[in-house]
Amino acid sequence: MSAIIGTCLGVFAYASGNIRFAEYLNIMYIPNLGELSIFIGALAGACLGFLWYNSYPAQVFMGDTGSLMLGGIVAALAIIVRKELLIPIFCGVFLVENMSVVIQVSYFKYTKKKYGEGRRVFLMSPLHHHYQKLGYHESKIVTRFWIVTILCVVFAIVTLKIR
Repeated sequence: MSAIIGTCLGVFAYASGNIRFAEYLNIMYIPNLGELSIFIGALAGACLGFLWYNSYPAQVFMGDTGSLMLGGIVAALAIIVRKELLIPIFCGVFLVENMSVVIQVSYFKYTKKKYGEGRRVFLMSPLHHHYQKLGYHESKIVTRFWIVTILCVVFAIVTLKIR
């Protein structure tokens, strides 16, 4: 999902760095930003290689270091391209995943304090584990999260023309 978001931000970087595209799309022209698309192409290629070996059943795992690096790159790209306000829309799935943990922990602590035993909103958090506990296969969850991420990116792009 980070590869999808990063690639879309790469398109924004290229369009913002090209004066003709920026003028045509009515977005801010940022000089010398087109060179950033080379880095983004390398990032997309690395993510594509990771996905090749991470298809079901996974042979390689990214871990926290890789996922935090991807999140940092997406945030830095959004700031560089000056599309910071689109991050909640782009990263809608990540936001919902994080909010499911916050909701689960908060509700558990509240009910433990009020009733003496903690209760849960989800079977397990983050949200993708809840769906696994409901019986959905891992590849089905991942594919649906990809689809929702693509829809979030398309929605974010559409909102650019709303003024």
